Amino acid sequence: FAGYISQVLKNYTDHACDGEYVSLRCPHRTTISIQSSFYGRIVPSHQMCPSRYPHSYATLIKEDVACSVGTSLQKMLDECQDRRSCQFLVNSRLFGADPCPGTGKYLIVWYKCRPNEYKSKVACEDDKLRLSCKKSMVIAIYSAIFGRTQGGGLECPYQNPGMPM
Repeated sequence: FAGYISQVLKNYTDHACDGEYVSLRCPHRTTISIQSSFYGRIVPSHQMCPSRYPHSYATLIKEDVACSVGTSLQKMLDECQDRRSCQFLVNSRLFGADPCPGTGKYLIVWYKCRPNEYKSKVACEDDKLRLSCKKSMVIAIYSAIFGRTQGGGLECPYQNPGMPM
């Protein structure tokens, strides 16, 4: 049980170079929850995903190390979100227009494994939040946020400190 809990609460990172398969997997009774994603190149090829070309040719072309695709997160959400596993071939066609032709790119994905069954609680600022569970059960906090969620509904009323209640 402890091993299962540590797998669920763990943050996972996986990466794959162009032409390789990326494979995300979560344990039984959990699904993939994509946290973040990057596709492009921000480090030189001698540090990650070396060029497939001979070294002499690679020095002739200027490698772009400021290259990224804005659709990476949405594509990962489309491919893998809420599935137990997903696998696909990484290449620039998957992400739309190639931002830096001639530069080998890579995908990095950060994800967690969300339990199929979970409870969520909300407490507003200055409120107390009480968590409890049945005897012989264990509380495991999967994630927590302080503040307002981006694009989420207003779960706590907005209070202007200068205005009377």
